[in-house]
Amino acid sequence: MARQTDWSLKGVSYGCCRQEGSCPLNFGRDLWGEPCTYLATREIKEGHIGGVDMKGIIIIDHADGCGPKYADFIKPKGIREGATYISDNATPEQRKVLKSFLTTHLAAVHVAKILGVKFVPINITHKDRTYHIAMPFGEQQFTLTVGGDGKTPIRMENGLGSAASNVKFANVEVWKYNDYGKNLEFYNTGGEISDFTMQGTL
Repeated sequence: MARQTDWSLKGVSYGCCRQEGSCPLNFGRDLWGEPCTYLATREIKEGHIGGVDMKGIIIIDHADGCGPKYADFIKPKGIREGATYISDNATPEQRKVLKSFLTTHLAAVHVAKILGVKFVPINITHKDRTYHIAMPFGEQQFTLTVGGDGKTPIRMENGLGSAASNVKFANVEVWKYNDYGKNLEFYNTGGEISDFTMQGTL
């Protein structure tokens, strides 16, 4: 019998979409217009999949056709299509496990059509409040927004996602994506940086 800890991952998540300001989907509301598109990065700090250590792996998901109804966004296969990128520091054993896992778990649960899974170099750097993520098919640059004291990040408490904690709002100065016939480039959109803890069965 499968155990509840067949897989368990903890780390930091960086997410952004094309919406200006905070995305309505974060608050259980429908989008203002057409379906959205997003780019989300998960930096795994500790965890395993089927007993295979995943510390140090980075996963980037791109998805198109999110919403515009919140009910469509959260339902299984409610997002039109997406692609996944895994950091190329993965060992052969990790690659075998990850390629199978990421077509059935995490973002794949909500994506109707998986365009592909690729192993690519992914680099995350940060200085002060600014974080930069780069890979061959895209990039993200976040700066945490701060409150009235000029230094404490603005946070979202009691958010809808049970896997996320310490959710901090960010301005996304730029994010780009160019693969599978798409060429997207957005400036000054909304984003979040948060911790995540996820686990489940295989």
